[in-house]
Amino acid sequence: MTEPLSALEAELILSPHLEKIGGSIDLGWQQWLSLLKQDSELGVMISNRTRANLVYDFIRYQAVKSFDNCEDVQVSDNRGFLIVTFNNKIILRFKKFKDRKLRTSGIPTQQRREYASQVLPGLEALTHLVAGYLVDEAGLDLDRVAITCSVDDDQLWVLDLNLGLGDVGMSTPVSPLPTGPQQDTIVRPKRREAPDQTGTEER
Repeated sequence: MTEPLSALEAELILSPHLEKIGGSIDLGWQQWLSLLKQDSELGVMISNRTRANLVYDFIRYQAVKSFDNCEDVQVSDNRGFLIVTFNNKIILRFKKFKDRKLRTSGIPTQQRREYASQVLPGLEALTHLVAGYLVDEAGLDLDRVAITCSVDDDQLWVLDLNLGLGDVGMSTPVSPLPTGPQQDTIVRPKRREAPDQTGTEER
C-alpha cells in the first residue's frame, strides 16, 4: 500500500471535477425524489436498502455521463462497481453513508475490504476515496455530501461538497479526528447534522 494522498494533495487533483462528483450525487438523489413525487407510496413500500441501490444506479448513470471523454479521468465498472480514476493517482467510488461519522456499510467481501484497506489489487499505488451522501432524518433530503479517505476503520480526512450552498471543496479546517494513524484536515459541514442512521445498504 502506498501512503494515501493528503487532503490538500487530493483536492488539487480533484478540484476541476468536484462539481461533477457532487452533481452526480445530487442529480441521482433528485431522480429518486422525482419517482417519489410520482408515487408517494414508494417511500413506504421500498426498503432503505432498495432505495440506496436505486440511488446508486442513478448516481452511476450521471457519473458516466459527466466524465465521458473527460481528460485524465477513466471510468470503469469491471470490478462490479463503478470506479472513477483521476490522473492515475486517485480512484473514487460512490456510496451511501450510514451515519454522521460518514461510515459506509455493505457485505464484507474481499474486494470491499481491499478497497477500504487501500490495497485493491492492481491499484495499490492509487489513493482510494469514497464519495458519499448522508440522508436526513426524514429521508427526503441530503444532509451531507462528502468525499472521505480512510484506511480500514480509520478516517484520515473529509472533503465536504456543500451542494446548493455555493461552496464546493474544503472550507473551514478544524482539529483532526482523534483516531487513525495519519490524520489530516477535517472539514465541518455547513448544514445541520442528522441523527445516527443504521442500515445494511450495500451501495
